[in-house]
Amino acid sequence: MKVMIIVNPSSGSEEAEEYVKQLKNRLSEQYEHIVTKETQKAGDAINFASQASKERFDAIILMGGDGTVNEGINGVAKQDYQPTIGIIPLGTINNFAQVLGISMEPKEAINQLNVKSKKNIDVGKVNDLFFVSTVSVGSIPETVQKVDKDAKSKFGPLAYVLEGVKALNDDETATFQMTIDDKDFEDKYSLLLIGLSQSIIGIGTVFSSAKIDDGYLNMLCLKASTVTEKVKLIPEILRNDDNYSDKLVYKRFKIADIKTKENKAFVTTVDGNEGPAFPVHLEVYQRFLTVFVPSDD
Repeated sequence: MKVMIIVNPSSGSEEAEEYVKQLKNRLSEQYEHIVTKETQKAGDAINFASQASKERFDAIILMGGDGTVNEGINGVAKQDYQPTIGIIPLGTINNFAQVLGISMEPKEAINQLNVKSKKNIDVGKVNDLFFVSTVSVGSIPETVQKVDKDAKSKFGPLAYVLEGVKALNDDETATFQMTIDDKDFEDKYSLLLIGLSQSIIGIGTVFSSAKIDDGYLNMLCLKASTVTEKVKLIPEILRNDDNYSDKLVYKRFKIADIKTKENKAFVTTVDGNEGPAFPVHLEVYQRFLTVFVPSDD
């Protein structure tokens, strides 16, 4: 039995080294061979996870934020053999870890880790990039991509909110042309939010009825154009149901192709980081990966 720990030492906490020691102690109860890899730059987690898959490791534990998790998932998903994935959150939002019920406190998340408690989960794919949380399109998510590390450390999740608020006035509307499960749609929107589960950026009520293993993607399309209209929609996102006003269009699907009539150069935000540019093809792979989840007891 062998496991690879992939850790982003600069993600979230300065105590990453100590957490790695604690995790190794925890894993030593189940695994004879433990390998640790530290990321230094973008793409490292993809390469490490790909290596672990090719060498048929039994498990990979990803320690970092949503970006590290996304890279690790991409390294595994593109291989013929996929190790079981574990998550120890060290980042700012950690949306995917929250969906799985993993504690946001790294020490507690390590204590929760139970290699006998597993779940098969969906993954999405936008063009050639896999994702496990969200894809978003529009001025607000593009602005949020630019939140720097100092702001994340100082303000935590509030840093994203502050940048998003700044972008409200700059939001531009485009005519989106969509083919969703073989049906064609066209309308003007300023923002698209696409998720695999009920949670987006840590808000667990955006798609209240969605599940991480139901085989569907969920999308909210924002028609609102003024700041006042957008602010009024916040309670709808925080409400635990799927009843939206006429300013929010909800679609549930398995496959979609999306472009803009004006051929605007939108760039997607995927699991919090820059993703592929338009046009995009989206699809879901049901119960494609196996992850460790906290046990019921």
